[in-house]
Formats: sequence, C-alpha cells, structure tokens
Amino acid sequence: MARRRTSNDTLSKLLRETQDMVGKLVQENRSLRAQNLRLSRQADQLADGWDQIKKLARSAPRAKGRGRS
Repeated sequence: MARRRTSNDTLSKLLRETQDMVGKLVQENRSLRAQNLRLSRQADQLADGWDQIKKLARSAPRAKGRGRS
C-alpha cells in the first residue's frame, strides 16, 4: 500500500507543478500580448512620423548649385 500512496503523491505533485507552469505561461502570454500591442502602436506612430518627414522633404525648396562643381 505504501507504493500506491507514493504514486498518488507523485501524481499530485506533478499535477500541481503542471498547473503552476500553465498559470505562469498564461500570465506570460498576456504580458507579451500587451507588450506586442504597445510596440505595434509605437511602430505605427514612427511610420506616420517618417511619412510626414518624407512629405516635408519633398516639399522643401531645393538649393540651386549645391553639390555641383
């Protein structure tokens, strides 16, 4: 009977560890999704900023004779 109890204890311990690991993975997944959303928004803002810079650069007056010998 001692062997049966040891087996149950081992299974209980394995179950607890598995549940803990799954809980940590779920929490990490939530955290990474939130971080991904923040980074995505930042990337969109940076892309918009670069588009504005390109528009300004295209509309800026060009200096004549600059860089020509």
